[in-house]
Amino acid sequence: MHVTAKTFWLPKRGNSIDEYEDAAYPFEFFEAEVTEFKCAVADGATETSFAALWAQLLVEGFTQKHLLKEMRARWNADVRQRELPWYAEEKLEKGAYAALAGLYLKKGRGKKNPFFIEAVGDCCIFHVRENQMLSSFPMVRSEEFHNAPALICSHEDARVDAQMEKLSRKGEWKDGDSFFLLTDAIACWALRREEEMQDMTNVLQNIETQDDFCRLVDEERQSLLEDGRAAMKNDDVTLLCVTVCT
Repeated sequence: MHVTAKTFWLPKRGNSIDEYEDAAYPFEFFEAEVTEFKCAVADGATETSFAALWAQLLVEGFTQKHLLKEMRARWNADVRQRELPWYAEEKLEKGAYAALAGLYLKKGRGKKNPFFIEAVGDCCIFHVRENQMLSSFPMVRSEEFHNAPALICSHEDARVDAQMEKLSRKGEWKDGDSFFLLTDAIACWALRREEEMQDMTNVLQNIETQDDFCRLVDEERQSLLEDGRAAMKNDDVTLLCVTVCT
């Protein structure tokens, strides 16, 4: 199967690139003939410690089949080597948190070609065929987004793990299908756009360059809804676009 993947991203308006706390894998442009392909996006929780590092470890861990305990060990080993002020040390003990959505595409032996999705929290994956959205997972409506999604913690915590709500689904892809992996702010915006204007797939598929992405995000952050809220929340945003052909 032939897979093409492109990642677009932006930090919060007013923040520097170094303050970006989402993650994606692959992050660079990818195009190859493969028999299987894994990709993921993660959204580090800003109020937690070293969330960007944790988000990066999660996307790499999903694609490379690392165990959660291994990723936790790597995060702890990294951050505890750093010299931190006392207040940062206290925050460190609470750990980092992130949402994750991962996609696994596989070339089938017969006519059926399977895909598998795993998600924790409010990062989303859209499955699009012939310019029509077949499914959105795990969120289906924009109203489902809220301020307390399930998250993965960098510390082993039975209470947190019990509430993690790891969700999964499977399906079949066909020649020319696209998958869009989105972190929460742009996913919520996209679902609302589809509910109101039914043109979301066109908008996403017309993003060809980082400049295209920046213009769209800037416009939607400035656009206001009827209740006065921004059409797109001012948060880190990441969009990973995947196209698969037989």
